[in-house]
Amino acid sequence: MNEKLLGLRCSQCATFFKPDEALYTCPKCKGVLETVYDYEKIEGQFDGEDLWRYRQLLPTTNRTNLWVGRTPLYKSTILNEKLGLDDLWIKDETKNPTHSLKDRASAIVVALAKELGYKTITCASTGNAASSLAGISASEGIESCIFVPENIPLPKLIQLQTFNARVFRIKASYDDCFDLCNRIADKYGWYNRNTAYNPYTLDGKKTVAFEIAEQLKAPDKIFVPVGDGCIIGSVWKGFVEFQKLGLINNLPELVGVQAEGCKPLKDGFDLGKKVPDVAKPSTLAESIAVGKPRNGFMALRDVRKSKGKFVSVSDEEMFEAMKLLGSTTGIFGELAGVASVAAIKKERESNNIDRGERVVGLITGSGLKDIEAAVKLFGKTDLIEADEEKICERIKRMKWHKKNERR
Repeated sequence: MNEKLLGLRCSQCATFFKPDEALYTCPKCKGVLETVYDYEKIEGQFDGEDLWRYRQLLPTTNRTNLWVGRTPLYKSTILNEKLGLDDLWIKDETKNPTHSLKDRASAIVVALAKELGYKTITCASTGNAASSLAGISASEGIESCIFVPENIPLPKLIQLQTFNARVFRIKASYDDCFDLCNRIADKYGWYNRNTAYNPYTLDGKKTVAFEIAEQLKAPDKIFVPVGDGCIIGSVWKGFVEFQKLGLINNLPELVGVQAEGCKPLKDGFDLGKKVPDVAKPSTLAESIAVGKPRNGFMALRDVRKSKGKFVSVSDEEMFEAMKLLGSTTGIFGELAGVASVAAIKKERESNNIDRGERVVGLITGSGLKDIEAAVKLFGKTDLIEADEEKICERIKRMKWHKKNERR
């Protein structure tokens, strides 16, 4: 363990534990634990290339083999013009090794599992955390056992098989898979990566905020797709820690984005609740189709602390955002991953974002991981005969033909 890690504090009852006193959730109230570091001993300079450059603020100083983090932050002139904004930036997490932000959490947990002597590591997931854990475990020679719901997108399932994971595809929801995974992991003594259960996943995900702070300082607003609520809580933790170190002055407003068909956190926020109610998911955005947010308390708490909000977007709005993002930036995000862009567009059209505000949209996963959703939007491309005249006739019928002719 990192000697600068003082311990873990419960997000709900505030009880403090030393690192060896609690492995997962709070022993007293089962609340999600958060790491606490000796910030006075942490230097404000970070050397290295990937997320391990922040090892002073991570629970382990060991690292994994794969390059994780240090993903690009883009400012697209075309996208800004389309949305009527001057300072919109896109954080592209599809560039991680298994193409999602979840690699940040898995890298930390796998490194810890090796340090603690575990041979098998497990999690339940709708897909991204699963493929992330399986891929990074494979690179470290650790066996992974993955619990997924029956409706997992095929590309994510293929990733798991490629990484030689032990896959348990369960005829049940993600929430049921989560509970089953926890019980079986406890029974067999496997190390458990589950989000909002293993406290160190938060430390991996918070590194995305560190990078944004170094690349851009704190934006005015950051839009984050939300399922379990762990990413948005981690983003807040990252910015708060950098402020404690004197590396940034201001903190951003958090905007959590949920699907219209599964928005327990938005509803809980709007009703002033501390813990969200359980919802029944009805959305094609599988990565945020979480009816029982496991980190709901922290997500609601942190969005309120940031003076932010939750918004919801329809599947149709996410489809349009997928197309908009791809056609203006060249980034192919999955449906849940582009929820941030859908919400930015919606908020701008409602005049809830000023033109000059500095805004960041977090793209959490690649569209290649859920091709079936993209096919629903674009359909299949027509097959054309190898006939030059017919092809030229087709070109003449296209709307963009004349404006693209050479003069």
